[in-house]
Amino acid sequence: MPGTYFGPYNEQFSTYANGGNANLGLKPLGHRLILPDGRVYRFALNDGTVEVAGNLYQSVAPVANHTNVTADAARAINAVIISGTLGGTSASADIYAEGNVHTNDAAAEGYFYRIRRAKTAGAAHALAAASAVLTVNLVAGERVQVALTTSSEITFSRNRFHQVLITAAPPTSQLAGVSPGVAAADRFYWSQVAGEAAVLAQGTLLAGLPVQAGITVAGSVENYKRRVRSGSTAVTGITDSGALLEDQDGAEVNVRVIGNTVDTTYDISGPIAVNAPLVGMCIKANASSEYALIDLTYLGN
Repeated sequence: MPGTYFGPYNEQFSTYANGGNANLGLKPLGHRLILPDGRVYRFALNDGTVEVAGNLYQSVAPVANHTNVTADAARAINAVIISGTLGGTSASADIYAEGNVHTNDAAAEGYFYRIRRAKTAGAAHALAAASAVLTVNLVAGERVQVALTTSSEITFSRNRFHQVLITAAPPTSQLAGVSPGVAAADRFYWSQVAGEAAVLAQGTLLAGLPVQAGITVAGSVENYKRRVRSGSTAVTGITDSGALLEDQDGAEVNVRVIGNTVDTTYDISGPIAVNAPLVGMCIKANASSEYALIDLTYLGN
């Protein structure tokens, strides 16, 4: 299981070959490297592309047909395997190694189990065809706590650091850190999750304020934003009025609210949604499309 390695400077630029089986590297996925200055990295495997320095990375997006699937067989307390019938998407051997399976609904719901590391091919699980049964082996010592039945619903999830890729815009899965940019395709490397890092900037960042994953440029960060509700709601007794909002840079934006006792008006006081996950705090704001200095404080070090 992942642990912590207090390493020397420059170790963050080391890369390691893929041993041939899914997730088989020098260290478990997610193993933590802490440098003398406190910067934190996690051991990760990239996908089939060369790493790009200073880009933000994410985990593989969840597969809908591997989510909320029905257990194909009952599993008694202390069982060390769990299985479910997939939807119309196959699962390659060991892609869920060092990942997890959780019971999301019905009998035995609410439990989380870690899947075994694939030190040999198929040790975590064999290939499962589309609409076939996927059977995963739990990590040594992990056992079913409440018996599963054929009504149990389960979800398979990849390890956050398995075959990471540059974030989509906006991201489609959990963030996996910032790349130091030295790894060739299909290599294990150290992905930075905490401390100061140079990160691709989109737009004019503001020093001292938080940044989020970019929603228009892949691999970037931008000023943290919230999205105002734009749906209409029926409100009575409202006459024409105006309101001023401030944008991220402090500029005032005029918002006109139009209505009367019978018309539908726009309610800008409703729920607020965030655009993308937080990444950290901007320390030094460089120009858009350049690399800014960001303190990574929200990536789960």
